[in-house]
Amino acid sequence: MRVQCSEESAGRSAVHPGTMISRTLALLARSTPLSTWFIARSRSEEHIVLYVSPEADLAVAPGQVHASSATPCATVVEIGRPLMTATEGASAGSSGADLLRECGANFFIGTPLLWAPDATTKECFGTLAGLSRRDATNDLAPHLSIIAHAADVIGFALQAAHDADALRRRAERAEGESTVDDLTRLYNRKGWQSIAHAEAGRIQRYGSSAGLIMIDLDELKRTNDAYGHRAGDVLLRHAAQVIRSSFRDSDVVARLGGDEFAVLLMESDASATRWTAARVQESLALAGIPASVGWSLLDGSRDIDAALHDADAAMYASKCARRQCNLDAGPERPRCA
Repeated sequence: MRVQCSEESAGRSAVHPGTMISRTLALLARSTPLSTWFIARSRSEEHIVLYVSPEADLAVAPGQVHASSATPCATVVEIGRPLMTATEGASAGSSGADLLRECGANFFIGTPLLWAPDATTKECFGTLAGLSRRDATNDLAPHLSIIAHAADVIGFALQAAHDADALRRRAERAEGESTVDDLTRLYNRKGWQSIAHAEAGRIQRYGSSAGLIMIDLDELKRTNDAYGHRAGDVLLRHAAQVIRSSFRDSDVVARLGGDEFAVLLMESDASATRWTAARVQESLALAGIPASVGWSLLDGSRDIDAALHDADAAMYASKCARRQCNLDAGPERPRCA
């Protein structure tokens, strides 16, 4: 999103969404009594800072994550309308005061940012907010209209960027047969790497999160050795059908090679990812396909390679635990599930 204007359009109105947002925050910093303006994305029970005005004089930075209870941004999202509040002298337990205290601020103004990510009804993306060391309620009165207009401009820019990314996503997923595994008709490793890294960039831009799930079949080698590779291929196709049916169309499901599968669970938090990983493992078991499953969360706080490493390590730990469980099961004891 932070793409500059092309040379041929320099000096004209063709501005990319990230540039539009940054310029709008800079305009607010120059045109109002507040120098610190930022955009926070509402995400589950927390808010993440995405953009900060270049002129900011308080301790706010992109990437900061705050619990909803610690920031008045949550109140703005909840009530769905602008909010101004002075916190000077507020007690340590005051709702939403923690963020302001950490930033050295005593005044907050926020207004909702609206968008329609599914092209139907509008929802609150997050908050356009300003901070000050002193109560600026009276000083801001003449500037409320420009603040409201700035929120509209930023909402439009976020929507434009989201819609453009949606078009690119469809193009990426329709790239062709070179990204599809011949046997399972899932994405192959090439398709997975291309799409997963593109989605990781979008996650950072929008402050969203996604789940990463790694799946490894436990019986493929034994099936190949006992019944031949044709039987192994049948097992792989069956497993792919069970895995694909366990996820939404928007999720990215791939066979990375051999008996290893990967899933990118779009717009998912840790709780939903944990539950979904357990569900797909159960679905495979019910289909007679024992598998080891691990998961991690991709939320913009680290790169995708680190998140993949964690999911793979969790899957391997699960596989080791299952093997040990089977070794420990003597002739009088049933094998672990």
